[in-house]
Amino acid sequence: MMTDGVNISGITCDSRKVKQGYAFVAIKGSKYDGNDYIDMAIKNGAVIVYTEKNIINKTVPVKRVNNTRVKLAELLNEFYDFPSEKVKLIGVTGTNGKTTTTYLVENIFRKAGYRTGIIGTLGVKIEGEYLPSSLTTPEPEILFSLLDQMAKEKVEVVIMEVSSHGLKFDRTYGLEFDIAIHTNISQDHMDFHKSYDDYFQSKKKLFDSLTRNKIAILNIDDNNATRLVENNDKVLVISYGLSKKSSITASSLNIKNNIEFTLCIQRGITSIYGKEIEHAEYPITLNINGKHNVYNSLAAICAALSFGIDIEDIKKALVDFSGIDRRLEKIHDDNFIVIDDFCHNPASYEAVFETVQAMDYNNIIIVNAIRGNRGIKINEDNAKTISAWVPILGVKKVILSLSNDIVTEKDEVSNEEITTYKMNFDDLNVNYEICESLNKSINEVLRIVGNNDIILLLGAQGMDKGKEIFNNILELYLKNIG
Repeated sequence: MMTDGVNISGITCDSRKVKQGYAFVAIKGSKYDGNDYIDMAIKNGAVIVYTEKNIINKTVPVKRVNNTRVKLAELLNEFYDFPSEKVKLIGVTGTNGKTTTTYLVENIFRKAGYRTGIIGTLGVKIEGEYLPSSLTTPEPEILFSLLDQMAKEKVEVVIMEVSSHGLKFDRTYGLEFDIAIHTNISQDHMDFHKSYDDYFQSKKKLFDSLTRNKIAILNIDDNNATRLVENNDKVLVISYGLSKKSSITASSLNIKNNIEFTLCIQRGITSIYGKEIEHAEYPITLNINGKHNVYNSLAAICAALSFGIDIEDIKKALVDFSGIDRRLEKIHDDNFIVIDDFCHNPASYEAVFETVQAMDYNNIIIVNAIRGNRGIKINEDNAKTISAWVPILGVKKVILSLSNDIVTEKDEVSNEEITTYKMNFDDLNVNYEICESLNKSINEVLRIVGNNDIILLLGAQGMDKGKEIFNNILELYLKNIG
């Protein structure tokens, strides 16, 4: 590929990955400045360098640009021959529900006969084959390569989670999204964004990128919804929610054991292929729990209808969907129930507690992994949410795990974060204890659990191995009594 008169064989922003003939993009990050590694990149074979700084006297051309992150995405997009234009690309963004919505959408499209790919929190999936991934929205070098791989493997529809981090860092810059789905927006990642407006504006970038006649699917019950498409009158908007204002809504909700509702198409929809979907009502059943999953399924239905997928195919795919890892996942159901969930902010805790409230049980015991290295504010909000629900649910005990036996340094819980929980729990007389390790926490909860109780394993990275530890301890216990 030729760029600025130089023939290049690859592109990277990591000097260690530079090979002979590469373009090197010097990006200033939060920890390291790529400009400090320009000489190393040239030594390793870089034939052209892009930077935001005024750098001269190098042995290869150095081009100054306004935004190196944007330049990196532009170069990669061209290098891989604009891969998003060879597939239908659906982006899902929001504070909560991205992963479940993504998998609901993928399940519907796959059952309808499309070749599908997923990029998100749980990794990369290409036609049923999983590949590991460390970021919700991968770095551009990985992302554009993945899209190129998917296009070459004849994937027709790619569904990807689009995080606020990815948007703020322009990882998806230049991608041609056919549909952008908004789940909800509430405060999160304030350790990174510093202000709610910065967080919101990062999310809005996805909708700003939509070109003429592309589709924005908005949760109209979220106050932020319509703001996402301000100043973009080129897009087609489909709204969903429980409000009468929505294009697609759900009535006659029954969410006690699974999910049942009547899907109401209140306004006609024209698919991207010109198919007209008229006003109608249809019974929907899902074998997952939670009111929040009514919203996630409505978002997925909107995406499917936008492609003209037959409603009977949508219904079959939804009833076959069994849920995904660590999203209200029931991992044990015998003489007591154990539910595992990736709770990471107040809204996600609320969703779990609202769902459990409708269940029959004697006692609830919570093992909550404190969200380490995320600051006082988010942990204070999480602690307040748990505290408020303790008397409502009649929680017997809360075990706070620091998960020092499984987390890496970047997820270690600080003393200030522990103190935040202590202060909130002490003020409201919550019965709790703090355990250093997740192993000890789960051993303790199994010591006190009784018949018809519910154990909630809650938390983000600090609870990632909760299911594995629980199963190992339970297996050992059963062997001992056997």
